[in-house]
Amino acid sequence: MSSRDQVLVAGSANIDVVLQVPRTPHQGESLVAAGQRTGLGGKGSNRAIALQRLGLDVQFCCKLGQDSSGDLVFSKLQAEGIGTRLVKRDEHVGTGTAYIMVEPSGKNTILSYLGANNAFTKTDINEIVDQLPSFSFLSLELECSLSLIEQLLYHGRKQEKVIIVDAGPVRGIELSEFRDVDVFSPNETEAAQWTGFAVDTEAAAREACRYLYEATGSKRVLLKRGEHGAMLYDGQDIRNFPTYREAGQVVDTTAAGDCFMGALTLGMARKMPLDQAIYYANVAAAIAVTRSGAATSLPTGAEADEMFTKACEGGYVK
Repeated sequence: MSSRDQVLVAGSANIDVVLQVPRTPHQGESLVAAGQRTGLGGKGSNRAIALQRLGLDVQFCCKLGQDSSGDLVFSKLQAEGIGTRLVKRDEHVGTGTAYIMVEPSGKNTILSYLGANNAFTKTDINEIVDQLPSFSFLSLELECSLSLIEQLLYHGRKQEKVIIVDAGPVRGIELSEFRDVDVFSPNETEAAQWTGFAVDTEAAAREACRYLYEATGSKRVLLKRGEHGAMLYDGQDIRNFPTYREAGQVVDTTAAGDCFMGALTLGMARKMPLDQAIYYANVAAAIAVTRSGAATSLPTGAEADEMFTKACEGGYVK
């Protein structure tokens, strides 16, 4: 098995249109953006790039339109060194696009057009499932065809893969589909949508972790809490992993969660203890938020390792 066949990342690949806004507009309000930029994005491609830059070769499974945007995304994936043998193309549906509003604080609001991300055919899915024996780890999310994700979950369990799920965006899939996944990881907004109650306090976060652990039947729930870090529940203990705050000023949080999930997968693939992998993921995400953009913000392995060493020496890692 080649190193590239250790991890399969499945998910979305988009063109991101990023608008710098003074704040999120209210309903019926028009605002003027201070700036605009376009680049590669999508939860799946961000995770794949994060893993590749951090030092772990991956294969990426996504679907692009047979259009200029798809050509651009494909070329950028190849330029990053990402394996593309499972990238599918569609002649009838355009490449996905995400419209991202970024406030001066770095907080963002995202509206996605799934496009080809949501157009996997039965033939596509069967071809991808046939390749699963090559992989040890599956890194999944919900910004693409749910039929693909459901089949990867089903066959991944049967083949005893390590399955890590970035549990958003919340769409029409039952929580029970995630039974026995190794890590089920929503952010606070997604957790609120999954549970039906606000997840805006420490107590609510704990309740959400317990609820989602029982409802999914997953092995662990890892709640991404933004500026508050992360919370892990394994059915016995709840542990908090505070945000690493020594990387620099927050500029843009667009790819923070994707970077976190990529770095977490890297740590697990390298057989770090899970606690250490979460601390490492927090440090990598802390670097990403100091930079603008999605793919452009993701750190290299040398950058993350150097910052992680500094964090360990400073007493951040417990």
